[in-house]
Amino acid sequence: MPMMLREKIIRFCLLLLRLGMGGFFLFVAVRKLLHLDQLQETIDRFSIFPEAWGHPLAYLGVSCEIAVGMGLLFRRTCAGAALLGSALTFAFVALFVQGWARGLSLSCNCIGVERVVTSYPFEVAWRLVLFSLMLILLWDSCRKGKTYFNVTRLDFSEM
Repeated sequence: MPMMLREKIIRFCLLLLRLGMGGFFLFVAVRKLLHLDQLQETIDRFSIFPEAWGHPLAYLGVSCEIAVGMGLLFRRTCAGAALLGSALTFAFVALFVQGWARGLSLSCNCIGVERVVTSYPFEVAWRLVLFSLMLILLWDSCRKGKTYFNVTRLDFSEM
């Protein structure tokens, strides 16, 4: 396969991944907005933060998901969105794993609707897949030659 065609296919796949993940984050955020009370109850059930923090954390989480979703839709904001999305998905993995390790009942509101978790290994695995996809987007957004302007290093050592 010629190198140019291979690069085009990779770029197209990365574009689909970026747009798909952006759409996924926006879809999840909208569903969570419709069931914000359930999200707050889920945060309170994890018993990590004081109960008074449940409502602000629910709004903060949904706001971050909207920012990531919108940011991934545009190439110029992809790097920041991928960084925030990677941090969010890692936090979700960490929260889920610690709740599972503590033996909590982990019915979750992760996709915007309350559902009972039956297979913890599967739940952790798909969250790790999401985290891996966000890392791929972060890597792609930070590759050389992907910036919209050239950065010039200024050398003031002779002054």
